[in-house]
Amino acid sequence: KMVLSDYFDKGQAIKKLRRIKHQRYLDKIPFSDLKAFEIILPNLPKNSMLQLSNSSPIRYAQLFDIDPSITVYSNRGTSGIDGCTSTAVGAAVGSTKQTTLIAGDIGFLYDSNALWNNYIPKNFKMILINNGGGGIFRILPGHQENKVFNTFFETSHCLTAEHLAKMYGLEYSIASDEASLTSKLDDLYAQNEKPSILEVFTPTLQNDKILLQYFKELV
Repeated sequence: KMVLSDYFDKGQAIKKLRRIKHQRYLDKIPFSDLKAFEIILPNLPKNSMLQLSNSSPIRYAQLFDIDPSITVYSNRGTSGIDGCTSTAVGAAVGSTKQTTLIAGDIGFLYDSNALWNNYIPKNFKMILINNGGGGIFRILPGHQENKVFNTFFETSHCLTAEHLAKMYGLEYSIASDEASLTSKLDDLYAQNEKPSILEVFTPTLQNDKILLQYFKELV
């Protein structure tokens, strides 16, 4: 006798509940890495290419639905962050698709020499999430707020991409809250005269708490 399984129905019910809890949590959190990705991903152009750097950006991006017309790639090099920008620039050169790179500050700074060439497409977009260091290490077990952690693990800094953008002749803009990010995203895709960087500043000391609480509230 054949027994019908309820596995699929149970899975769908859990999925539906998680979607509700996902959105409920996002609606109440302040501006942060997680909130920035909620705003950025739905505003990517359809039929475009998205390049994601390691380590935080790809981890945040996988928490959201991305339009199926968008092709998504990620490069994982030495220490996880080597060559992400170089890969994105090369992919943009070899493709006819509008290309956007979403990178964290450490990965971006680590591979900033990728911008030193004459072949970057004029419509190439970089969205730089600057939380002042390697925020991924704050969500790992054993994190303690001290000089050793801040210096050697998080590699905290006060650098921005402003002068790099000027040196390489790139369009540069900043966002630091929901309203400015929404507005600057519109501006980012409105001009295609030269490659662009949109630098998004998020709170260093809040992101890890917001992300860890997100997983707790999905249960």
